[in-house]
Amino acid sequence: MSYSFFAKVRALIFTLIANLVFWLILFFSQRIVFMAVNSVKAIDEGVGGLFQALGHGVIFDVSIWGYFAILTCVVVAIFSPFVRMRRILGVMNVVVGVFGAIFAFLLPAEAITYKAWGHHVDAASLMMLADRPGLLFASVETWFEILYIVIGLIVGSVFCGLSIMMGKLAMRLAGCGDENLKGEALGSKIVATILSLIVGGLMIIPVRGGVGLAPLNTGNAYFSQSVFANHVCVNPIWNFMYSTKRAKQADIKYSFMSEDVMEERFESLMARQDTCPKIFNCERPNIVVILLESFSAHGIEYLGGANATPCLDSIRHTGLYFNNFFASADRSGKGLLAVMNGYPSLPTIRIIQFPQKTQNLPSLAKRLRENGYMSQTFLYGGDINFNNFNSLVTQNGFDKVITQDDFSSDQMGDKWGAHDQYVFDRLLETMDNQAQPFFDFFFTLSSHEPYTVPMGRKMTDDYLNSMYYTDSCLGRFMREARGKSWWDKTVFVFVADHGHPGPDNVGETDRRKFNIPLIMAGGALAVRDSMVTTYGAQTDICATLLGQLGIGSEGFTFSKNLLAPTVKSYAFFDFSDGFGYVTPDNYQVYDNQMKSYIRIDDSSANADTISGKAYLQKVAADFHTR
Repeated sequence: MSYSFFAKVRALIFTLIANLVFWLILFFSQRIVFMAVNSVKAIDEGVGGLFQALGHGVIFDVSIWGYFAILTCVVVAIFSPFVRMRRILGVMNVVVGVFGAIFAFLLPAEAITYKAWGHHVDAASLMMLADRPGLLFASVETWFEILYIVIGLIVGSVFCGLSIMMGKLAMRLAGCGDENLKGEALGSKIVATILSLIVGGLMIIPVRGGVGLAPLNTGNAYFSQSVFANHVCVNPIWNFMYSTKRAKQADIKYSFMSEDVMEERFESLMARQDTCPKIFNCERPNIVVILLESFSAHGIEYLGGANATPCLDSIRHTGLYFNNFFASADRSGKGLLAVMNGYPSLPTIRIIQFPQKTQNLPSLAKRLRENGYMSQTFLYGGDINFNNFNSLVTQNGFDKVITQDDFSSDQMGDKWGAHDQYVFDRLLETMDNQAQPFFDFFFTLSSHEPYTVPMGRKMTDDYLNSMYYTDSCLGRFMREARGKSWWDKTVFVFVADHGHPGPDNVGETDRRKFNIPLIMAGGALAVRDSMVTTYGAQTDICATLLGQLGIGSEGFTFSKNLLAPTVKSYAFFDFSDGFGYVTPDNYQVYDNQMKSYIRIDDSSANADTISGKAYLQKVAADFHTR
């Protein structure tokens, strides 16, 4: 008798559900084994933290299921017109079972390597194990290796059998009998194929971790200040796939000169002087960093652009401002890390995508916490999981994080999250209720494309208009802040997250793309309407602030104190596959693909074509040690 295409799709869906349950059981078991093998760290974490970790990790398990679900749907779509559904799904259940058996065999070994290494096996680890496979069980006896193999094969067989058994149960519940392919109409077969492909297409949602703008990344696992709890969340299989995807770009190296020459030139660039004039009028002022999305010279009058930021321009007259300040790169993730950790990026690599590396970086927030700044809040009106922001913020140790989840639907924009005016209000409320001294970090977002803001048009260009909106929110915030009790003991740092091509759509060879504002203001500032002409970049903010606070900046290898009398005046930035090096006499841009400078503006007799290369080579060398 004819077999309905509805029955086929029903059998497919029941099988996918059975597969999901199978993967959840497998990976839940893996986490239990992982915690048991690393019991010392698990005990230190406590029961509550571990239960949270188990829950947070499910999203990665579901993502793994999504990949296999897509494969199953595609196979069904291709073969269901010619092969019985029971047979197709039976084969796919065996495929899932075989992979499940392999994972069940390998994951306990991965837990053992974690105990020794402190991180999950990634692509780099696998290459090392390929060269020296003995490292996997280097610290255990031969009898344990044999016992592990025997038990692993048994457990793997059990999980393979479990997959097959659950698949058969799913088909039975779905009523998948022996359909008669010959009696089935061609139209029914076509419809069944199309529905299978639609179901497969929907599986993109669990694969990418939801329907939000930010796809699933390792940062989604970071919910705790405990590194171990975060690592419990991470699915080792998913983490390995994720790291493999980035292994090629992470392996890039730059070699312009010998290591000795590079180190000598870099040291000359970073020569430090501890003493500098004090611009704060109290020892431990509150510090509030406001990272302004896409604010570049194009819309800032004192930097030669349009008057899209009248409030920011007036604020600079009340404090200290830098007119030769540059973004470290051209992406938010790179800029956030440069300001928060004083660490530069590489042209084709975003270190923020490697939480195992960013957890080893110096941190302004942590250094301040060590020196009395116990109240620390990070505010971002968007999705904190975007671009691995979550892992970076968590690793920096903020005790409170405010995101788009803390705002109502009527406060949200069309795409990215809450409008800046509402997040500024939350910042004001937060500062009112914090113990002093506090350190807060607010990353705005309304001036991100598509530049839709809840304000009547003030500028003809959309980008400049969005800057005007955020600037107006900033102006209102500062007017209210001046009446607060904490005003006299607070320093605000205003800086952009990165540059922008602007209305003229300029490229890397135009300094306007990377020229951004840096302004310090507030009641705790002892100077007024003062301009600093020293050239610097976002990475220099950490050492500059710490120098004012009398706190050491050791470990901030790439951060220099811009207020030190003998500091070298230069800025380094990178873009898609090149870098720029700027001094009072020189603006140069190097293209790594062309292996040559595409712009050198130099007013001196001999252009310095070495320092920028030495800086980039040093960053790459340091990146590979993290």
